[in-house]
Amino acid sequence: MNARDAIPLPSCPTLARQVRFRLDPVSAEPVLLYPEGVLVLNETAADIVQRCDGKTAITQMIAQMSDEYQVDEATLRDDVLDCLTDLSQRSLLVFIP
Repeated sequence: MNARDAIPLPSCPTLARQVRFRLDPVSAEPVLLYPEGVLVLNETAADIVQRCDGKTAITQMIAQMSDEYQVDEATLRDDVLDCLTDLSQRSLLVFIP
C-alpha cells in the first residue's frame, strides 16, 4: 500500500496551522508560506490547495474538478491524492475526519 491509499476519501483537508496560501508579490505565482520556507505550486496544485477548506471532502473535490476539467474521476483521483499526500508528508496539510 502506498501513502496515498492511507488518506480517507471522506476526510476534509485543510492547511496546517501557520501555513498560508498566497500569490507571490513579485512573480504572481501561487505559493504556500510556512515558518520554514516557501513552496511554489503549479496551477493544478494551487487549485487543489484552494479547495482545502476543512469543509470539502476529497470525494467532493475530485467530483468538482472532474466536472470543471472534464477529466475522468478515476484519473483525477490519483493526481489529487498524490498532491495531498505530498503536502501532508511535508506537514503542510491536515485531514479533518
